[in-house]
Amino acid sequence: MKKLTVLLSVLLVLGLVSLSFAQQKAANPPAAQAKTFTGTISKVTPGDPAKKTPTVIVAVGSDQKEVTFHLGRNATLTGADGKPITLDKLTSGTKVEITYYTTKGGVNTARSIKVVS
Repeated sequence: MKKLTVLLSVLLVLGLVSLSFAQQKAANPPAAQAKTFTGTISKVTPGDPAKKTPTVIVAVGSDQKEVTFHLGRNATLTGADGKPITLDKLTSGTKVEITYYTTKGGVNTARSIKVVS
């Protein structure tokens, strides 16, 4: 009985550890999946932390198609001069380069947005 208890405890710990690693991988997708989009911002909708809604940025590419991005939690925003900027500097008509990844659910999540001149 004692051996069975020890065995079950070990299996439980291993199961919890594997779940922990799985969650970390899902939260931080590999850099190899990163894509780049260049276009012009057409709309910025700030998120609402109280409602847990993300900031949404819609941009138009060279093919004139709109692409929607959710701003990632740790995304960096950079001006044309290479210095950090705030969200209010990203307005309609601003030309940007967005580094992003697409989630399994099909959501484009921006890792970085850089203003290009």
